[in-house]
Amino acid sequence: MGRELGGVVGGGVGEVLGIPHTTYRPSPLRSEVMELNSGVAILTGAGGGIGSAMARRLAAEGMSLVLADRDADLLERTVESLPDGISVSVVVGDVGIAKHHEQLLSAATSMGELKLSVLNAGMYLPGLCWEIPVEQWELQMQVNFWGVLHGVRAAVPVMIEQGFGHVVATASGAGLVATPALAPYVASKHAVVGLMESLHHELNRVAPAVHSSVICPGNIRTPMAANSRAAAGIETEHLLGEALAVAQSVRAGNDAGAHADTVADALVEAVAENRFWVLPQPEVAWGALDRVQRIMDGREPIDLIG
Repeated sequence: MGRELGGVVGGGVGEVLGIPHTTYRPSPLRSEVMELNSGVAILTGAGGGIGSAMARRLAAEGMSLVLADRDADLLERTVESLPDGISVSVVVGDVGIAKHHEQLLSAATSMGELKLSVLNAGMYLPGLCWEIPVEQWELQMQVNFWGVLHGVRAAVPVMIEQGFGHVVATASGAGLVATPALAPYVASKHAVVGLMESLHHELNRVAPAVHSSVICPGNIRTPMAANSRAAAGIETEHLLGEALAVAQSVRAGNDAGAHADTVADALVEAVAENRFWVLPQPEVAWGALDRVQRIMDGREPIDLIG
């Protein structure tokens, strides 16, 4: 196959927000440049649509990869899509467990210097917030939020010690603007945005050579819905009324969304520029701006699903 493999990995992803998409147009905010043609990158959720696209993009840049996912089959599919000659280590596991991130870190440091950690694993299970089973709430928080926090806690001390590095978390447009029938997803992604903003401030004070970014995609064509049900062990979805209508609207939006490569390209450009906010679809910022204006005006939130 031409690739160097070490191990075998878990948590598929994709993105959710019911607004249109446009082509990514980056807006550089800093002149500092971080080269991605060497070093090691950790990538969680590497078996999902966005994760797989990120893996291929980082491989094309010349990075060695530690790829993680809960689904070994999806992970192997990602590995098979990589160009020959790329050094790859794969680890199957649960991003919601701290020990999993210790394994990823160990694999990364054995391959070279850890330059980049992309905490990308995520999932969503729709429903009305008072009807969604507590176990589904806990699972989504475990993957979406704790999967990021554990990754931050593992990678940041190493990056501070070596004097460089970049941590990226995939949040969502739903981390900036809430939508109905996705409360666990919305809450966890808002938590990720808040965590990464705090991390940004803390690194600026303590270790300014270590950087952070948060990605907030809108609609992206990925198998996230199916992967999420598989992760939760749900064979048949039992949704009715408004919950079903919203779920169908979200899936239709995703099916008409941008290609996952849009997010992968945005990731690489943002890291190269040390840019904190990564919005592959600029209209996501319009939704956030509208939210702030409504807060200032004392108006009720807008329902983007319609």
